[in-house]
Amino acid sequence: MSSIHDPQPTLSSATDVSLRERLHALNITSSAEATALAEQGYQATYSNLVWTPFSAFLRVYFRQGEWRHGISGLITALFTAYSVFVRYTKLWEKQNVKTTVPPPQF
Repeated sequence: MSSIHDPQPTLSSATDVSLRERLHALNITSSAEATALAEQGYQATYSNLVWTPFSAFLRVYFRQGEWRHGISGLITALFTAYSVFVRYTKLWEKQNVKTTVPPPQF
């Protein structure tokens, strides 16, 4: 009798991390990654904002086999794609949005 071996646990089963904690960590790491991409000379393009997250989803969900984990795998693949999207959105923001310092509050 053969047993099915799970080669790679999903993020949701590997740790007991709430969505709030994941989003907080994503906010911190994506800012650092966007800064690193900007320093390396990367430009935020249409491809980076649309196709890169889509290909990340496909890679994780199908190639890495997250489809086998049902809803958990779908969530993992979607969160991975969202992470890539946020990273490149922050890069685009760094390159295109002029931020102003708000006036001091008295």
